[in-house]
Amino acid sequence: MKESEFVVFFPEAKPNNALLGGKGSNLIKLIKMKAKVPPGFIINTNCFKKFLNESKYYEQLTTLLAKNLNPKEILHHSAKITRLILESKIPKKIIESIEVALDKLVKGKDIDLSFAVRSSATIEDSSKFSFAGQAESYLHNLTLHDLLQSLKNCWASLFSPSSILYMLHMRKLGLNFSLKNVHMAVIVQKMVNSQISGVLFTSNVVNNDSNQMLINSTWGLGNTIADNLISPDSIVIKKNKFEVLKKIIGKKRKKSIKNPEGAHTVMVENYPKSRTTCSLSDNQLRQLHDLGLKIEKEFNFPQDIEWAIENDEIFILQSRPITTLKK
Repeated sequence: MKESEFVVFFPEAKPNNALLGGKGSNLIKLIKMKAKVPPGFIINTNCFKKFLNESKYYEQLTTLLAKNLNPKEILHHSAKITRLILESKIPKKIIESIEVALDKLVKGKDIDLSFAVRSSATIEDSSKFSFAGQAESYLHNLTLHDLLQSLKNCWASLFSPSSILYMLHMRKLGLNFSLKNVHMAVIVQKMVNSQISGVLFTSNVVNNDSNQMLINSTWGLGNTIADNLISPDSIVIKKNKFEVLKKIIGKKRKKSIKNPEGAHTVMVENYPKSRTTCSLSDNQLRQLHDLGLKIEKEFNFPQDIEWAIENDEIFILQSRPITTLKK
């Protein structure tokens, strides 16, 4: 399938923040440097614009997105935008493009394949501002219907209270934009059925030490770390030459796994032994350290890297600049 008006597969794409968002563009760079990234495609920002333009609530949405906000209005404003987005229909042409792409991704593969749907905003993941945690990801989508619902949820999450508040904060710091200028691409990837997941910071964000790496890891899927649902393992590694400097075993009382009865995920209790055992072996730590060095060198900036391990194979899910380091 050639690049369409709305959907592009990873191997055919070129980094383009305006079309693919920050997260999508970074994924393309990771693939070009031969990192192991789960296969998939990106629903570009043309879809988001067409969706808004053809919504029966177009005039209401346009008025809401053009309005100058103050913090006291955010909750009310966010709720109205979210409701109008979720009640709008996705244009038929977009659905058909996504269905073709999904069929191609599934073709010849396991019928039990499931998909991660991740947001990729056009203001996301610059070296000055990180939109991390402001927009949503939806894991283990099974059907086209699941995917389309997650797509609308991703679009709506761009205007969650925390997202709008963060955008107002960015504007105060000198980024000149309004809500109507922010758009959302959406990434669809083959789901990694990870036994271990986590985050690798190529500079230690706790003590601001650029000579150290920090890894947070846990059993199962990584949404438990992103959503602060558990206490993960925390490992500090020497950066210029691999050496484990500190290892704190997190409680890891629960883990997130694929819902055995349908789409998305469920939380289950971890085995007692798993709670007291480090989720990463020394060999896996070394591999993550080496990957971190390679990715940081490629992006020429300290990175916040999400990863997942399935059958001892490390997959990179995304990489963004660390913007919280003090100079």
